[in-house]
Amino acid sequence: MISHAYKCIFVHQRKCAGTSIIRAFDLDVGDADWHFMNDGVLSPEYKSAPAGYFRFTVVRNPWDRFISGWKYCASTRRRSLRDVLNNLPREGHDYRHLTRPQHAILYDEAGRLVVDYVIRFESLQKGFDEVCDLLGKPRRALGHENRGSRMDYDEYFNEETRRIFLRHFGRDVELFGYSF
Repeated sequence: MISHAYKCIFVHQRKCAGTSIIRAFDLDVGDADWHFMNDGVLSPEYKSAPAGYFRFTVVRNPWDRFISGWKYCASTRRRSLRDVLNNLPREGHDYRHLTRPQHAILYDEAGRLVVDYVIRFESLQKGFDEVCDLLGKPRRALGHENRGSRMDYDEYFNEETRRIFLRHFGRDVELFGYSF
């Protein structure tokens, strides 16, 4: 998302409150600004994005994000966790919402983080308030869009599925300082 009024770019990490953040900027899904640089460094407009715009994102505990994506995606929600982890989506909507690691859109080829500020999903409102203060944007309570109903993430994993998970998402766990 890009906001010219606040000179900022939000890199929309899927299953990390992106819809709530973008709606707080009064954008509609049909607005081209909603979709600007949503895939971070993988976006076609990444290299031509306006210089000097404040960039921010939200990251989420990779374990929790994965379970949220697994239960959200129609192609995976009825399959076992083990089956999904062994046969992850490789493209399209379900890849972006489930399989693509968070770091893949936030770090450039040289390994540099490309955003100025990282909000942690676990303290979403506090982080968003801080971003609003930095931007000079009035604070706004975030809505909770696309909420699912499920158990806590740690209730889904066993030793085998945790090992498989870490093969795919261990870098996110490490880079963003999460643990099981």
